[in-house]
Amino acid sequence: MVSAGCAAGLKHVTTACVAGGNPEKLLRIPDMTGLDKTEVVIPRSSRSVYENAIRNIGVIVIMIDTAEELARALNPRTAMIYLSAGGPSTSEPLSLENVAKIAKPHNIPILVDAAAENLTIPNVHLQKGATIVAYSGGKAIRGPRCAGLLLGRKDILMSAWQASSPHHGPGRDNKVGREETIRMLAAVEAWVKRDHEGEWKTWLSWLDTIGKRASPQSMASGQPCASRTGFPTTVLP
Repeated sequence: MVSAGCAAGLKHVTTACVAGGNPEKLLRIPDMTGLDKTEVVIPRSSRSVYENAIRNIGVIVIMIDTAEELARALNPRTAMIYLSAGGPSTSEPLSLENVAKIAKPHNIPILVDAAAENLTIPNVHLQKGATIVAYSGGKAIRGPRCAGLLLGRKDILMSAWQASSPHHGPGRDNKVGREETIRMLAAVEAWVKRDHEGEWKTWLSWLDTIGKRASPQSMASGQPCASRTGFPTTVLP
């Protein structure tokens, strides 16, 4: 699913996990009165300003610090678990793999925010147990800055789409245009064909050149360096 940025994607997925595709529940949001799924569990290490996209739905955020607290926090009201891809490593108690083991018996979805990460195919987060992964279109993928990409379980993504434009759910205000959708598709198609290893080597060579030119020895010598115009520019001491 293509969303109007990664944050909008977080909002749509939260809506899907709360309403489960039920149109009557969609109309109640953000009023959680009478709804079954009203809580989202977030480890302290994954909390950030971006969780406002989740809070906009009206859910209660349950913060936990340990795997034991996570296990105790999960209950029939839990809509989903939110994790940041930059959170604990794979060896820590609240790694994605360990969280997935705790959540799976309860059938609770896990949303991973991988906004600035490289897209991996097969997707590393889905392989580790995530239910949905959210990416920013305009960061590592280098697609349109006003688009986001959601990957994962089809039933949840269908419910997220139902809650967003062109429908009249709570995500109507996060409308993504047809132009962004096509450009996002083109960015993903280009991503899978790109020589990532070759590009990485090119970037490292640029950094090496900049590092040498900007070194104290180079700047003290006043030796010329290339400018944006391609003509030598002398770096004065």
